[in-house]
Order: sequence, then C-alpha cells, then structure tokens
Amino acid sequence: MHARERSRGVQNTELRPLGAGEMLDRAITLFVRRFAAIVAVLAVVSVPIIVLQALVSPHAGQVFSDMGRVISAAGNAAASREAADAISRDNQTGPIAVIVALGAAVVRVLMWCALVTLLAAAYAGVQTTIGEAYRFALRRWFPLIVVSLAFLVLGGFAAVPIVIAYLVVLLAVVALAALHQTVALVIVGVLGVLLVIALASVVGSLVFMAYELSAVAVVTETASPIEAIGIGLRRAFAPGMKRRTLIAGLVVLLVSWVGTLPLIGLAAVLTAITHIDALYFAILGAGGVLLDGIVAAFVVVFAVDARVRREGFDLVLPETPPAPA
Repeated sequence: MHARERSRGVQNTELRPLGAGEMLDRAITLFVRRFAAIVAVLAVVSVPIIVLQALVSPHAGQVFSDMGRVISAAGNAAASREAADAISRDNQTGPIAVIVALGAAVVRVLMWCALVTLLAAAYAGVQTTIGEAYRFALRRWFPLIVVSLAFLVLGGFAAVPIVIAYLVVLLAVVALAALHQTVALVIVGVLGVLLVIALASVVGSLVFMAYELSAVAVVTETASPIEAIGIGLRRAFAPGMKRRTLIAGLVVLLVSWVGTLPLIGLAAVLTAITHIDALYFAILGAGGVLLDGIVAAFVVVFAVDARVRREGFDLVLPETPPAPA
C-alpha cells in the first residue's frame, strides 16, 4: 500500500468517545474528500448490476403506476383485473432474475470490502487507488461472505422476538374485532404496530452495526471470519457500547430511509411521466451509490471510534488496510 497524504487524514488525537453528530460530520467530511474515489469504487460493481437488473426486469419501475391503476379502477371489475394482470406481468420473477439477484448480492460483498478498504485507509490518512482497494478486497472477499452468512443466521434468531410480538398484536386485534371492541381495537392496533416497528428498529440496528463492525475487522484486522465476528460482537455489545451501537444503527437506518424513500418516489414519478423504464434504474442506481458511500464512511468512523476509544489502539493506523501482496 502506498502511503500518500497522511497529513490529510480526518482523525485527531482526542480519546473521548465521539457523539453521533460528530461521527456523522466526520463521515460526511471523509465522503466529500474522497468523493471521486468512492464513486469509482462503487460504480465498478453497481453499474453492471444496474444494467443487468434493467435487462432482466425492465418494467420494474411501472409497479407504482400499475398500483395507481388498481386504485383508480376500484368498482370496475374488468379494469381491476387488467391492472392486476399488469402488476403481475411487470413484476414476474423468473429464474434468471433470481440468479442475477443472488449474483449481485455476492458481488456487492466484494464492492463493500473494497469500499471499506478505501475508506479505512483514507480515514487513517493514506490515499489508496481503486485497483489497490479491489486487489486487497479480493483477498478478504470470501471471509466477508462467511461473516455475512453468519449474521444472516444470527439475524434470523434475533428476529424471533419481533415475530412473536407481531403475532401477539395480531391475535389481540383479531380477538377485539370478534368482540366488536372498536375503540380498544384501534388503540391496541396502533400501539402494537408502533411497538413492533420500535422493536424491529432496535434489533435491526444492533445486529446491523455488529455485522458492520465485524466486516471492518475483516478488512483492517484479521482474515479469520470467526475472529472478526468475535471482534464485532465484543465491540458492539461491550459494557458502555450497546447504547452507542444502537444510536449508530439508528443513524444509519434514518439516513438510509430518508435517502431511499424520496429516490423511489422520484424514480417512480419520472418513469410514469416519461415512460422511460431505464430512468427508474438510473435514478435508484445513482442515489444508491451516494447513500452507500455515506453509510460506509459512517460505519468506518464508528468502527475506528469503537476500536480506539474502547480498546486503546493508536488513532493513526498506517498499516490499515494491510498492503496487498
């Protein structure tokens, strides 16, 4: 790894824990300083994936206009059937689409690994080329896939309380509806939905940040997926860290939703107006690149903060990531 521009790193020597606002500010600063490189790393994988998705499911962007036709056709049986058929046709998932989706998920792990490699080096004050980032990512690709699969399983177990809470709320709503308790039904329904959403947000945030801490550990510390998972779980749930992990996860969740929902709405509206299906994929692809870059920068800042503030490592990590062989 060539060490260039070490003095331009965005870290400092303060050993106090950073607040969520400070971490987000540093992440945005890091994103802006390495904007071109970040976009290039993401585009190497994202652009081919978007093109493939557009070829396999070219009418995916029309689902929202089709749903509008269903709503407007209410009361007209023939029109409703026609609109429903259009939704089914536009969202047909064949074997090729499934293969593309699975392949995209696997390749995106490589992209994320390369992105973390670039950002971790940049946060340590080291400039890394796109080629160096991807060469190193190839060495850590398989370990990160193992970590990802392990957290899919852990996430499934963590989702059990959410499913139980949902079933309890559903049974309560059905029972109250059978008893014609309208007021109680509304209250229990609203509170139950809020409870399930809150529980899902908390559990999802904790599991996601534990995964990201493990992913950063794979890139910056160890090639052993088991060791990386242990590092991620220990740092995420150590005494004094659970609350910080939760807040960081909620920040990522908020940034993702705040960014994604307007993108989907804009892409759907413009696609419906222009009838250009490719526009839907172009808007979501471009917006997704920006969101992925900001989220990854925040994750790297949080991971370094957790490692440094809680475990006493030096802030400047010139060996991060290790030099490719």
